[in-house]
Amino acid sequence: MARYLAGRLLQMVPLLVGISFLLFFLLSLAPGDPVDMFIMSDPNVDARNIEALKHAYGLDQPMIVRYVKWLGRTVRGDLGWSLRFKQPVSQLIAERLPNTLALTMTGFLLALMLAVPIGIYAALRQYSLTDYIVSFLSFLGFSVPLFWFGIVMIYIFAVKWRLVPPGGFQTTGVAPGWPLVIDRLRYMLLPAAVVAFYTAALLVRYVRSSMLEALRQDYIRTARSKGLRERTVVNKHALRNALMPLVTILSLAIPALFGGAPVTETVFGWPGTGQLLVQSVLSGDHIVAMAMLMIIAVLVVAASLAADVAYAWLDPRIRYE
Repeated sequence: MARYLAGRLLQMVPLLVGISFLLFFLLSLAPGDPVDMFIMSDPNVDARNIEALKHAYGLDQPMIVRYVKWLGRTVRGDLGWSLRFKQPVSQLIAERLPNTLALTMTGFLLALMLAVPIGIYAALRQYSLTDYIVSFLSFLGFSVPLFWFGIVMIYIFAVKWRLVPPGGFQTTGVAPGWPLVIDRLRYMLLPAAVVAFYTAALLVRYVRSSMLEALRQDYIRTARSKGLRERTVVNKHALRNALMPLVTILSLAIPALFGGAPVTETVFGWPGTGQLLVQSVLSGDHIVAMAMLMIIAVLVVAASLAADVAYAWLDPRIRYE
């Protein structure tokens, strides 16, 4: 296993370098940069000043030169300087990453707590009314656009019923301690519910189908013929094997949550890395956008490796040499 992990980690290096070059190239094709955005706010800026600014920030150099310099700084741990926010990119991400982690992980755990038991229950009662309702809600959940669902939730629970704030992060002037924690939880409730509903709608279909496949296996019929209780058959024999296909889905779900964070955080005004990515792209601050996109890429690659390790843990027959 150690040799396999070392080989996979070495394979990740050229893969991430290739991804970074592709992302840098695509961002370089986008119109505008921070200097151009600055000019839009003041069209009377002298052309010589524009050239001087672009030369100072290295924006007048060829794309490949800028990429090589960016790659060299990134390897040394320097993610660059944000021209829009006037501070290091690493500091920007460090300030906002805890907010995104709190939101996405809360939504993910809620989705997992809902999807696994509901998916198992629907599989055990296949073709029942409950099964049809679960299938309908799951298809509805991942078919509805995330931003539209967020706006509907804001209208119902924040505007119409006024149960929770419509957006933001916390109320100004709240005392630190438990009052601040409770206040932030109120602001997190709606966006976390949107993330949980969307993720659970996706996961419940895979849990149901995996459980149905496991229940049709010969070893399940053998276990039942031995007179084992149905709870033992389901929990001890079927569930563990049903989780195998779910490992891949779960390993990709966490990076997908970060990929969907820009939509949720923008709709609810949540100050996380997703909102930072949207702001950096709109302002032409490509250094920040590159850092955020590379974090998502690293999460996807690392999640794939974690899924392979989880396979070996769940199924003793799988061995990596």
